[in-house]
Formats: sequence, structure tokens, C-alpha cells
Amino acid sequence: MNLLKTVALLGFMSALLVFIGYWLIGGTVGAMIGLGIAVVTNFTSWFYSDQIALAVYGAKSLSSSQDKLLRPMVERLCYRANLPVPKIYVIPSGAANAFATGRDPKHGAIALTQGLIHLLSKDELEAVIAHELTHIKNRDTLIQAVAATIAGAISFIAQIVGQGMWFFGGLRNSGWSRLITLPLTVILAPIAATVIQMAISRTREFAADAGAAKLTGNPRALADALKRITTERRMPLSNNTAFAPLLIVNHFSGERMSKLFSTHPPTEARIQQLLNLEPGVASTPMKMKTSKSQRRNRVVISAAIALAALSLAYAPIPGLTQTVVVVSGTELQEPLKVLEAKFEQEHPGTHLELKFQGSQDMVNKYIDDKNDFKPTVLIPANGQILKELSDRAAAQGNNDPYYEPPRPIVKTQLVGIAWAQRGKVLFPDGRFNWQRIEQAMQAGNWQAVGGDKSWGSFDFVTTDPTRSNSGQLTLSLWAQSKLGGSSLNATSLNTAPVQSLLSLVKRSVYQPPRSTDILLQEFIAHGPNDADVATVYESVALSRWQQAATTQGQPYQIYYLNPTIETTSTAAIVRRDVNSQTAKAASKFLDFLTQPESVSVFVQYGFRPANGSIDLKSIPNSPWNKNIPGTQVNPVVQTTAAPSPPQITEIQRLWERVN
Repeated sequence: MNLLKTVALLGFMSALLVFIGYWLIGGTVGAMIGLGIAVVTNFTSWFYSDQIALAVYGAKSLSSSQDKLLRPMVERLCYRANLPVPKIYVIPSGAANAFATGRDPKHGAIALTQGLIHLLSKDELEAVIAHELTHIKNRDTLIQAVAATIAGAISFIAQIVGQGMWFFGGLRNSGWSRLITLPLTVILAPIAATVIQMAISRTREFAADAGAAKLTGNPRALADALKRITTERRMPLSNNTAFAPLLIVNHFSGERMSKLFSTHPPTEARIQQLLNLEPGVASTPMKMKTSKSQRRNRVVISAAIALAALSLAYAPIPGLTQTVVVVSGTELQEPLKVLEAKFEQEHPGTHLELKFQGSQDMVNKYIDDKNDFKPTVLIPANGQILKELSDRAAAQGNNDPYYEPPRPIVKTQLVGIAWAQRGKVLFPDGRFNWQRIEQAMQAGNWQAVGGDKSWGSFDFVTTDPTRSNSGQLTLSLWAQSKLGGSSLNATSLNTAPVQSLLSLVKRSVYQPPRSTDILLQEFIAHGPNDADVATVYESVALSRWQQAATTQGQPYQIYYLNPTIETTSTAAIVRRDVNSQTAKAASKFLDFLTQPESVSVFVQYGFRPANGSIDLKSIPNSPWNKNIPGTQVNPVVQTTAAPSPPQITEIQRLWERVN
């Protein structure tokens, strides 16, 4: 939708430039000059509006201290929002403000002022970043930046012509019609551009506020940030009003004129909407009050935009390619991004669009058609998840959901991780022990299990079993241990010991993440005292180990579970909404993923080959060569079967039922 709005905007602004040329220069020649300027301006605004916006505000790269503060926040929020990590800039200004730009999420960038970083608390700063990331996710940044660039061009041209008109006697030999229309054009053209910006920006700010509240789970933090930004200082970043609509708060708005020409809704209204989103508060959608005349004017303007867009077909629209939408578990995010570029280089006619979700989320959203995109390929962390999808599709009357049999790609296994000192206390014999974790959770603090008093509470972390496969495997292995190694079924899962265990875990694990990679990102960001022990995939633990050593100044220890569950990331090409040509392109991508060169990339990120034998230490940059504490090439552990779809369903049901 925002792409269509952008094309319409380009059309309308171009028509305005043609109109300016016609009246200011005169006749067909002037109109053609205006058209030429429009073509150049459109091209520049589509491809370079982000660079122009950053240059206008003097955005700089982050210092090391700023990077250490901001990057973990941005990466954590991007994982939650399923977004590529944008470039991060800082603006050397005491004003408190921020903006996002970029023509799509792959080319996104956010910029924050030094004044904002110094003014806000971490929660408030994270909320502002979430607001800007929501603009990127909603693709508001393209239309806002294009509007700003073209509006700036129109204002600049009108200003130059206006000065020439008065200082060089451009009206001296004009007739009465031009004597009247020239000044009006010079005055009204920039106003028309501003009105369009206003119409674009107001509703998008409300949507970005709501998206940020959902992303952080803390609407009050953004409300407090908006209040502080608005009341602390009313200092604009620069005198360039054309780009002010990009900012989270536009300080150019005056008291009286703000209601008429402000590109942002009133801050008070935005704060009230956010407070309405707090848990326990009845939510009332925030609407802009409009009169009949305002609504009529909007209809007229919308019709004019549509007509201008249709008449100016030269607006730059990206070319079409064969698009394969790949939805993968988050644990594959890093290697798939590396392989994406290589595949597209080898297959220029195919464009990959990567999406990342928790494995259970992947199935639920696909079956219920809750995605805002149409998947081509699904790659959950566990092949059993695809069996569940097949069963649920069959229940809906679809007995053939895949184009071809699902293909195994790579495998990994569930492991435990703990910060080194805490691991030595909890597992003195160096072996992972479910009973010791349960004892620590029941005690609630480290001192009760032999740890230092200063370590405070004991915090175990696992993913949400209703959304992520690793959480399901964790509860399955733990329940088996609780039952003395007995196999699980509906009867054994409903015994008192298992239900008591699930209740303890659910009470102890605060807000379990929706995917394994997000869990480890937060585990590293929080560090000891907030996250002590966790269960994750071996692949994720190996690929993120260096990040932990850098961020926390100490590595975590890896513990192999015995027994453990081995999971195989398995890819399937779905039939629904996928034509045969797209399926062929997707099949080529799966062929590419199973080639030895691609498997080597997966190994570099901690995965084991699904088929065939590869010496893990022979691969360049293999994590098995990096002396990561606890890592074993061939761990001596027993591998047990992954829980079946009925067992997973029962685990999920019990998790949702227990308190």
C-alpha cells in the first residue's frame, strides 16, 4: 500500500513541478523544464532520499561507547520485529530527536541525536528506537523521505524564482494574469507540498507509536519519552523544515498554526493513545477529528493525486523478479543471510525474501493464514513441525500441502549454557543436571544452592513452548527426567510430578522469548544476575559465543544434555498461493542449500551436516576450532526421539493451563 502511495505522491509532486514550470517560465517550454526537473528529482528521491536526509542532519557513525549502548537494543528489537538490522547513526546535536529513513527494510537506517541519548533512560531510548523501527517495518520511511526530498526541491525552486522575480524585475513585462499567478504560485507551491506531507505523516505517527508499544511491551516508556522530548527542549535540529516530518517530534510546530499545518498529531493525543494501550486499560482507538469540509477536501486531494499518478507513468517503479519468500526458524538467520547474497548473484532472475519466526509460530501463522506475506518455503528447526503442519492441513481438507517431499538441510541438538562461575556451582561435576536446576528454581536464589549471596536470584531461561520448538524440547526432556526416563504420552504428561514441574517453570521464567535466537540475544544482553542458565540449540550457542565474550567480558560454558534431542532443520515448498514457476525457483534454492559449499557456511555458524560426514574441524572458521568452553565434536550422549505432534500439543495445552 505504501508503494502505491509513494507512486501517487511522486505523480502529484511531479504535476506540481510541471505546473510551476508552466507558470513561472511560461508555456510548453516551461512545462517541459518542470517535467525534466521532476524526472531528476523523482530518481534522486527514490534512490538517495535516505542519504540526503542523513546529510541534512549531519549524521555520523557511532563511537565505540555509543555502539555498545545502542546496537544490542536495536538488534534485540529487530529480532522481535523480524527486521534486518538497520544502519545506526548519531547526530551531534543537543536537541532531543530521532528519525528513520531508507526505501525498504534492507536499506533502513535510524539516527538519534546525542541530546536524545543523554536525555532518556534506557527503557525510553529503547521505546524511541522501537518507534523508528516500526516506521521501517511499515515502509513509512520511503514515502516520508520522498515527500521530504521533493517538498524541499519545490520550496527551493520557488524560493529562487521568487527572489529572481522581485530582484530582477521578472514581473515588469508580464500581463495581468501572470502578474497575479506568479506570486501565488511561488507562495502556494511550497504550501501544497507541505499539506501533502502533513496528510502522509499524521496517521503514520499514531501507527508507529502503537507498533513500538507492541514491540517493547511498555507503552508508558514511549509516552514518557515523548513528554520529555517535547518539554525538555524545543530546539530544532536544523532550519530545514522539509525534513522535519521525519523526526519523532517536530519542533517547528507553533502553538496556533500547529493544528493547521503540523505534520505530526498533537503530542498529548499520542501520549493518551499510548497510555490507553497499557495492560488493564480499556483501549480506545485514537482518531483525528475531521469536519465534513475536511473530509470533502481529502477526497478531492486523493482524486487529484490518483489522476496525476496515472498521467505521469514515468515514475520509477522497481522491476519485477521471481520472488521466493523463505520463512525460517531464527536459528538459521545468520547463515541464510550470507547464502542469500551468493544465491542471488548466481541466480539473478530470482529474488529471495527472508522471514524469521519461531518454529511453532511458523506453523500456526501459516495454517491460520495470519502472515502479512505469502510463504514459498518453510524451514522450521525440526522436521516434526512439518509433520504437524501436514496433519493440520489434512484436517482442513488439504492432503497435499507440499510440492515435493521436505528436504533435510542441517541439524543441531539441544544444549545447556551457563555463565562460567554459576555453572561450576550448579554443575560441580561438569554435567548438566535437571534436578539441580529444579532445586535452584524452588529455592529462588543462588545462596541456597552454594552460590555467592551477591548473585541474587536464580534465573533460568527457555523459550515459549507455544511458539518455539526449543521450549517444547526443553519441557519434553525435563519431564522425561522427572519420570525417571520413561517415555512421554498423554497419560504420563498429566501426572502430578510433571504438572508441578511445568507450573514451577512457568512461574520462574518471566516472559519466555518466542524463539531460540532471541532468547540468546537477551541472555547475552542481560548477563549474569538476570539470566544465569538456559537451554538453546548448539548451533546458536556456538555462533553467539564470541558476542557473549565481548559484551559481558566473559564467555558462557556449553553443557551437553544426556539424553538430548537432535533436530533437523527441514525445508518444504508449500503449495498454497505458490505457482509452479515460483516452486521451480524455490527448488533451485533448496538444491543450492544442500551443496557442499553451502553446508560449509552452515558449519561456520555451528550447525552439523544433515547428510554425509564432514570433518567439522576441517572447515575454515569452524567454531569447533575456537576452544569454546565445553564444546565437543563428538559428545558422548544418548539421543532420544523428538516429541511427536500429539505430545507437543499436550505439552502446549498443559503449559497454557498451569499457573
